[in-house]
Amino acid sequence: MAPRLDIPFVVLAMGWRNYKMVAKKELLKVPILSKSISVGGHITIDRSNRASQLATFKKGISWLEQGACLVTFPEGTRSKTGRMGPFKKGAFKMAQRVKSPIIPLSIKYAHLINPPDTVFPWRPGQSIPIEIIIGKPIETEGKSDDELVEQVVAEMVNNLPDCQKPLVGTPISS
Repeated sequence: MAPRLDIPFVVLAMGWRNYKMVAKKELLKVPILSKSISVGGHITIDRSNRASQLATFKKGISWLEQGACLVTFPEGTRSKTGRMGPFKKGAFKMAQRVKSPIIPLSIKYAHLINPPDTVFPWRPGQSIPIEIIIGKPIETEGKSDDELVEQVVAEMVNNLPDCQKPLVGTPISS
């Protein structure tokens, strides 16, 4: 996936719902995203700092308890190939803690809009069939981390084109 552009796509899909995103701190260097993240009260995480990870976990749970939808990017990083990579389990643990369902969201062809080797997204004259698919809610109660991740990955993979599906043998979580 291409996180810099995943965010605007997700915002379009979420509409006016009460939501908070978990974004990597590096996105605070991107001018428009930085302002949106700050003004929106979204959560930033320093992925290399354990204290930041714990603070993110606590803030995420707090927002879920207040009824907000928590939007996460479970791969935790941008895919160099466009294929779905292994998921981190933090968001799943937050949802389990408050017994909140997980709603998988897949973005078809987002990687073509802003390939890893480009600075500016999309070129005029290009036609890229971006599609956002909102999956069925997946209940978290009574499921292990692995069962939950497996269900969410299966739902998301089912909604992606072959060029974005993980290669055979790719682990589903890390």
